[in-house]
Amino acid sequence: MARIVVCGYMIRHPVAGNLLAYFHYVLGLHNLGHEVLYLEESGWPESCYNPINHNYNDDPGFGLHAVQTLINTYGVNATVCYVNRDTGTVYGADWQEIKQMLKTADLLLNIGGVCWLPEFLLCKHRVLIDMDPFFTQIGTFAAEGRNEYHAYFSYGVNIGQPNCGIPSDGIKWLPTVPPVVPEIWNPILIPKDSCEERVDLPFTTIANWNAYGGVTYKGEHYGQKDQEFMRLLELPSYCSQKLELALAGKDAEIAEVAKSLQAAGWLIRDGKEISANLSTYITYLTGSRGEFSVAKQAYVKTRSGWFSDRTVCYLAAGRPVILQDTGFSDWLPTGQGVLAFSCLQSAVSCIERVNTNYQAHCQAAVELAEQFFSYKVVLPKLLETVLTTNRTHLSPFPV
Repeated sequence: MARIVVCGYMIRHPVAGNLLAYFHYVLGLHNLGHEVLYLEESGWPESCYNPINHNYNDDPGFGLHAVQTLINTYGVNATVCYVNRDTGTVYGADWQEIKQMLKTADLLLNIGGVCWLPEFLLCKHRVLIDMDPFFTQIGTFAAEGRNEYHAYFSYGVNIGQPNCGIPSDGIKWLPTVPPVVPEIWNPILIPKDSCEERVDLPFTTIANWNAYGGVTYKGEHYGQKDQEFMRLLELPSYCSQKLELALAGKDAEIAEVAKSLQAAGWLIRDGKEISANLSTYITYLTGSRGEFSVAKQAYVKTRSGWFSDRTVCYLAAGRPVILQDTGFSDWLPTGQGVLAFSCLQSAVSCIERVNTNYQAHCQAAVELAEQFFSYKVVLPKLLETVLTTNRTHLSPFPV
């Protein structure tokens, strides 16, 4: 059993999908028998989002309550702490206790790289997990403390491969994938005689339309999901399958975009409403026929190999997924349960294939979740790499 400090972005941004992206690590490590401390810091002024009134301030109360509720609901024995780096205010423990926890921990997992405190250096092993490939490598995320880790992992599984356009920034990025705890999703496989009853359900996804915007790197533009969705604007007119997008973003922009999408035949839901509550979020995913989604344009353009922490939830719930290929087809079996498309015509073909044998695709989705994304597979492999390998060998920088 190891003592592991997990750093993430749950308290500052307690919307359902984001909570689960980090909580799968916390719950998975707990289920494997490890002792977990969840530690988050404020990052920047007024960084705490309230998904009920959509305001930002410095009060972590809503997020702390949301995380503690998750901890209690799933019986996790974990300490939850938050540090306001500007005021020095500490929640969940006192400052000396946090420093002692860091000093005695076997490992610090900084997931996403949106936290950094100089006291992290007290921890004997420090690992960065990049959730946002390309954007992390060019310095959008995890720039602070970049050289202070002993190992670097990325959801950009293809980084370092000849066909991947993501710069390494002089770092050896080890491949990893988002873990899922299947027990959260309780997959209910659809009996063959009930498959027809689900035909009228839409394929769905939940997406931040433009997130933090695109960037220009070495004279080239690397964008977000909005560009890729607009390439498929006319998709509903090419198939009879209902397609629904739950969109979040700037209200004025989403309202304008929604008009164009609805005119083209897409169903539109309020992503903020669905993501504000974990129960609503889970019900939305499990009540879908499956997921249909694009990826950020940067992920596709660089052939990153990225796979979504939201998509693994659909799979664990027994819902097939049809996804724009980011290069994940290089390492993940596709064609059953997970289908990859690259253009409008191939998207239509994938939808038809799933609907032809829906039950088989549901079963394959569960099997892929267990084989590739279960915490029982992902986390032990990650920990074994970090804790049993010489730290000097792992680190591309002197620490």
